[in-house]
Amino acid sequence: MDKRRDRSVSENIVRERILSLDKGAIFFPSDFEDIASPEAVRQTLSRMVRRGEIMRVSRGIYCIPRSNMALGLDCIPPSTEDIAKRIAKRDRVKIIPTGDQALNQLGLSSQVPMNAVYITNGARKTIRLTNGRSITFRESNELRLFEFTSNLMMLAVSAIRSIGENNLTEDIVNRIREIVKCVSPDIYKHDLLLAPVWVRKKLER
Repeated sequence: MDKRRDRSVSENIVRERILSLDKGAIFFPSDFEDIASPEAVRQTLSRMVRRGEIMRVSRGIYCIPRSNMALGLDCIPPSTEDIAKRIAKRDRVKIIPTGDQALNQLGLSSQVPMNAVYITNGARKTIRLTNGRSITFRESNELRLFEFTSNLMMLAVSAIRSIGENNLTEDIVNRIREIVKCVSPDIYKHDLLLAPVWVRKKLER
């Protein structure tokens, strides 16, 4: 009986902490290892998913769903970008979006890729999401890629590299130049030197 009561208390503590999180918050079972056993955490998460209090977005990844009453949506999952950033924060690694993901974040494409790919200075892995999408982290030994001061410059360089020198149009180059105009001259100069020579030549202003 005491063990059952202790487990119930632990589960209540875990549930209270989860419900104190902001809407859209993404979390992992390991976030609660300081207050409950792995079994108590697992049981709590399973019950909360069944009750619709939280959403399971992948194996071992959960969120507090957001809502938009104006659109009649009461259970909006987090974006692929938010999930990737949260995983990177947990693993204490850096990530850089590539391809359509980079173009989308720059506002150059409205297309949200089914399979988002990020370069990382961490371990290679693929996360399968419950909505059918996936997030792939690919290792890179190009350490300079993770030294950008401006996130905007990092995205710009990544997008241009993903498009490729032979497929890059003058229109896209001009749009990217406009986007990075807000970057301060000192940071712009620093970050530009981190780009490959051909990308540097395209962006130089």
